[in-house]
Amino acid sequence: MRRRNDDSQQTRNAILDAAEIGFCERGYAATTLEMISRAAGVTRGAFYWHFRDKAELLAALHARSLLPQEQILAATADAAEPGDPLEQLSRAGIAALRDFEVNQSRQRMFRIMSDLGTGPEGRAALSRLDGELRSLMRRVMQRARDKGSLHPDFTPHEAAVLVHVTFIGLLGEWLRSDRGFPLAEFGEKLVRRQFALLRADGGGWADAGGAGPR
Repeated sequence: MRRRNDDSQQTRNAILDAAEIGFCERGYAATTLEMISRAAGVTRGAFYWHFRDKAELLAALHARSLLPQEQILAATADAAEPGDPLEQLSRAGIAALRDFEVNQSRQRMFRIMSDLGTGPEGRAALSRLDGELRSLMRRVMQRARDKGSLHPDFTPHEAAVLVHVTFIGLLGEWLRSDRGFPLAEFGEKLVRRQFALLRADGGGWADAGGAGPR
């Protein structure tokens, strides 16, 4: 029984590996289940034993690529979790940048997610997967507001958008520039400065010299 379970897991992993490379190289819409099955060395029947369709396969890829820091993010969103949500999120984000800089699988998955918006099939998948992360981020910022650590210049939604687009933009620019700058080193400076702006005791836009939202 153990051997059978091991073989099943190996088959599943082979399908996921083939899909990750195929989606990254050809795009989500252009990569067919036949291509994935052939690259994985499995039959279509074996594919359907593990995954219902391409959308379920993408969701499994996304789940496999979740950083430990994203698990920290989920815990940080829990209202019962002790500690400062902004500090926890800042540490998790910096650790995620360090991991991303050396992890080619996560880099491929980021490219896949970035390219999903180019077609209706991909946009539907992206909306579902990206929406989960955005919702989680808003919960973290709401918890920071409830604890009094979020600067009043920012609503939880605004703070979540700011952090989300900063990380997405930073990772995207690093890949687009062919790793033209030290991601973890530069990213840590940027993240720490940004979170100082978000803190109730660290200054908002107006305190940093800007007009600030009204």
